[in-house]
Amino acid sequence: MTSLKANKLPVFPLGLVVLPGTIQTLQIFEPRYLAMVKNCMSTNTGFVITLSKSNQSGKSFMSQGTFVEIIDFNQLPNGLLGITVKGSQKVSIKSVEQLESGLHCASVNPIADPIVDDQAVLAQFPELINVLSQLKEHPQVKSLPLEIDLLSAESVSYQLAGLIPISPTQKQALLEAFDATQRMNILAKLVDKISENST
Repeated sequence: MTSLKANKLPVFPLGLVVLPGTIQTLQIFEPRYLAMVKNCMSTNTGFVITLSKSNQSGKSFMSQGTFVEIIDFNQLPNGLLGITVKGSQKVSIKSVEQLESGLHCASVNPIADPIVDDQAVLAQFPELINVLSQLKEHPQVKSLPLEIDLLSAESVSYQLAGLIPISPTQKQALLEAFDATQRMNILAKLVDKISENST
């Protein structure tokens, strides 16, 4: 994993959220993003995925996103380029400019979660560890190159958020959570809601 320093990077606004440590497959078809992917692969760098939002003045996007790295690519049966990315680092996005190609570039700064006492945090949420342990054994999840650390509150909170069926807006709230403790509290409520709806 490349360590991310503050610098200018391409920004890819999408209707989804990629959380640090999680995997996402994408179909690339717009010329500006095909050029971005080609450039990232030739220079061995990544780009930033952020959730796009519609407002009165048209489309804009969130000021926090995730720096991702391309871990696989292939030509899809429909002729489009398929890429697999892995979330690497939560980032803040400032000073966005649009290039002639239509690609957005921005000043990107890594955001590190405050350090928490993993044992103490995880001890408060045994049911979340239980849900993630079960999901981890699912054949579809097992086939993904995920590194799930059940002893790290940050890993548990991001990986669980990436695997449960929640909306992009809910995922964005989890991305923007202050630390792993806050993220686990939000997740506990979401998991409760999901289990209520499925009973």
